[in-house]
Amino acid sequence: MMKPVLRCLLACLVFCASPLAAKESSEIRQIVAGEPIQLAPARAYVLVRLDTDFSKFSAHILRIPSDEEMQAYETAKRAAFDKAGKKKGPYESFVFDYEGRPNFLSLIPKKVVAMAGKLAVVLAEIPPGDYVLYGEGFNNYLYQCFCFGTVGFSARAGAVTDLGTMFFAKAWAPSPIPELAGEVDLGRTAVMDYGLFAVALRPKRADDAMPAGLDPASVSPATFHAVGPFVDTNTLLMNRLAAIPGVLAYDGGRVINVADGKEALPN
Repeated sequence: MMKPVLRCLLACLVFCASPLAAKESSEIRQIVAGEPIQLAPARAYVLVRLDTDFSKFSAHILRIPSDEEMQAYETAKRAAFDKAGKKKGPYESFVFDYEGRPNFLSLIPKKVVAMAGKLAVVLAEIPPGDYVLYGEGFNNYLYQCFCFGTVGFSARAGAVTDLGTMFFAKAWAPSPIPELAGEVDLGRTAVMDYGLFAVALRPKRADDAMPAGLDPASVSPATFHAVGPFVDTNTLLMNRLAAIPGVLAYDGGRVINVADGKEALPN
């Protein structure tokens, strides 16, 4: 069972001023065009197509940490808290630079295995585990979290998990992208101090672009489930991922896991 998203956010990230930045590390490596694709049996792989027609947004994913990682984080936090002095505030909201194993990873359109028109095809090597599609941004910086509803998935070792295609648009303006229906043309409420963006994920289709040299037998469509609302104080904007037929739906502010019809509870 997945641990709550808020708990995993607090576990293994580098805390910093907004917006949240992904830590450069060996946890993730994007395979680039011309590089032979060889799958390591102890590593997992994710494949996603990022629509760059509107902007070159990156996709951000969050790995659910293990109990051992959680304990290491709590130990480091307690030590930093004890050394922080009188202005440290309450322990629950204490922020510090954690140098442990990162779990916030960016899939960026600047490092692609292929281009298919305006779709940046990204293939990345990551640790096996359970993940949350956390938000979108620029390069390694989170601009907008999917704090009001998103999806989770698993990435298993030695295989490629295909997330499908992500689309982006201005939330305040119309968009011809059908997957964004209901998330766009919101008017002035979506563009005040900062512009809100609408984001949709279309699960893998048979005609989706695939990298040359990737064995189709090693690729499986992601099995998604709904993830309920959570809080992130290190993001500039908050929105939700657009509904996905058969996977993710909304009933007012409630996030619904379509597979079982149950509410995905807040984290």
